[in-house]
Amino acid sequence: MTGQPAAVPAAQVSAVLAWAARLSAGPAGTIETAAYLTAKAAVLERTAAERAAGGWTPEDITAARQAAARARQAADAAALLAAAGITAMKED
Repeated sequence: MTGQPAAVPAAQVSAVLAWAARLSAGPAGTIETAAYLTAKAAVLERTAAERAAGGWTPEDITAARQAAARARQAADAAALLAAAGITAMKED
């Protein structure tokens, strides 16, 4: 074991992108939205860890970490809505 985070598989990134496309094509409930946002956050968190371990510039690492944190916040908010029984997220 090298201590390096495992690379994010391209198939996983592709699956999250395809999921985003499906969700944007029509209305989605909070449960599915929360699941998608959780998967997105996981990919972004792994990407940020990969960049940090790979010697990327501090700016790139910070940007990746910020994107991951925002995705995790959105996932957590959607999960709370789903847990509360709210079935649709309101768009601003």
